[in-house]
Formats: sequence, C-alpha cells, structure tokens
Amino acid sequence: MPDELPPFDDDFIAGASISEPSARQRAGRRRPRVRLPRPPRRSSRSSRRSARGGSGGEAMGYLKASGLVGGVVLVLGAAATGMWWLGRDDSSARSSVTFRSPSPTPAPSDFFAGSPAASYEDGEAGIVMPAAAAMAGLSRTDVEAAYARVKRILVAADLDPATVYDGDTKALAGALDPGQAKGLASRRVWMNAFAPGSAVAATPTVKVHGTVTPSAAKDGLTVRTDHNFVYAVHPPKRPDRVQRVVVRRTVTFTVSREGGDVRVWISRMGRVAAPAPCSITDGWIRPIYPGDPGGGGASQTEDPYDMSKPPVYDGGCRQVIGT
Repeated sequence: MPDELPPFDDDFIAGASISEPSARQRAGRRRPRVRLPRPPRRSSRSSRRSARGGSGGEAMGYLKASGLVGGVVLVLGAAATGMWWLGRDDSSARSSVTFRSPSPTPAPSDFFAGSPAASYEDGEAGIVMPAAAAMAGLSRTDVEAAYARVKRILVAADLDPATVYDGDTKALAGALDPGQAKGLASRRVWMNAFAPGSAVAATPTVKVHGTVTPSAAKDGLTVRTDHNFVYAVHPPKRPDRVQRVVVRRTVTFTVSREGGDVRVWISRMGRVAAPAPCSITDGWIRPIYPGDPGGGGASQTEDPYDMSKPPVYDGGCRQVIGT
C-alpha cells in the first residue's frame, strides 16, 4: 500500500510538479556513504582516573563529546530519512504527478471588468422609467401606476434570483395581469431563466442597461422596453469557469383603462442570449462556457453590447465577438 502523501499548502500545490525516478535509475545510483565520527579514545591514564572517579572537568568534557556525537547522529539520521522519502518505491503510484489548483475566484467587482457591462447600473437601478405624464386618455396617476407595474414585471422576469436561477414563476405570475399569469412554466421565453443545472451565480449582481419608450396608440398607451441584462455565471462546482452572459430582451406593453382599473398587458416580446447554443428552442438559457465547443459555422458576427440597432429575432445563428 503506497505511503500517504503529506499535506501541502495551496501555494505549494498550485505550482508543484513532482517526478519520481524509475526503479532502474534508483538501482544505478550509488548511495552516499555516511561516516560517523569515532568517539575520542581515552588514554590508559585517563581510564585509570575515570576508574578512580577522575576530576569533574574531565567528566564534563567527556559528556560534551558524547552529546556532540549524539547530535551528529540525529542530524545524519534525519538526512537519511529524507533521502529515503525522495527515493522510495511506490510501485502503485504514477511515475509523474502534477498537482493543479483552480484559479482564484475574482472579486465580484472584477466579473464585469473589461467589458461594457462594467459601466452598466446594478439591478433595478438599470431600469429607468420616464417621467409620468398624462397621455393616450390616461391621467398622470394612471401612467405612473402603469410604469410601476412594467418595472415590477421586468424585475420579476429578469432579476429575481428564484426566476433566473431556479426557474420559479411565482414572482412573475404575481406581477402579470391575471389573464396572462397562467401557464408560465411552458412559456420560458417570457423570462430570463437558466436551464436547471446549467448555471450558478458567480455574483448576485446583474448589470442592466436599456431604455423605456412610451408612445400613444389607438387603444391606449404603448410602452416598449429594450434592455441588456448581463449575468456572471459558472457551471455547478466550477467557480473557476466564470462566463458573462448577455441577454437582450425587448417587451412591448399595452396600457389601458378597463372598468376603472389600469391594465398592463404584454403584447409582444423577443429575446436573444449570448453566448448560448443557437439550436435551443425550449425557452431556457444554456450558457456556453470557456472550453465548451462553440456554435461554429456562423457567417455573421455580432457585438451583444451594441444596442444601436434593433434586435434581430429571425432564429439565425451569429458569432458573438465578445461578452
């Protein structure tokens, strides 16, 4: 049974690479000869004095010499033990062992460093509603209430941790109009939710940037939202493989007054996530992590942070140039 390896600290393990010599190499080595100093020879006169009791100084000198010899023996014995440890023959162990430790997890502030997301607002602060004003037959108070409902829906669908990482629909169902709150489990595209077992939050912070644009319509007020939500995630039990996932999501809301109540209704939506496989159609978001095979073959490239153009929801596959 091979000897149990001694414990090492993280710094040693991170860079250690140990190669043990083969049996042939060890057999060809000449073991160093260890010579121990001989104890001092006593003269016949000193022997006779010792037999008679001798002087105290001579006895002390002999004890010092004996102590020196004992110390040398201990030191050489420890050296021999160390040589045995390095040259031991563990036939069941591999001839070469490399120890690696995961890269240190960066601080939360570093997950978005070096990307446009670093300048985005955190969470709800990135969803900025316009100043409420009376329009499309609605009072200022009605519009203000509609804006509050729109923001609540976006937060529940795109920022609530239970929604995003657990696929829970309760928060979104509670924010939607009762007529649209049923059957959300089969409409995953209505929210930003990572597929079960595909992503763990590297940080609870979600970076958000976008616009909210109201306009008057024939049947009431139209509110169009267009936001980038940037999540820092990693696979389960692999905090060393952090990936930023950019999800651009547009939602069009229709606001009207019915029966004395202000009604907020989702009339249209679209979403695109990167980096993620192009072939997924079940509504879940599945990140592509560093080292994963990408979706090659795309003829077009796209910057997921470029919001100067309207999003394209044609089901096509595009190569992402950076997240």
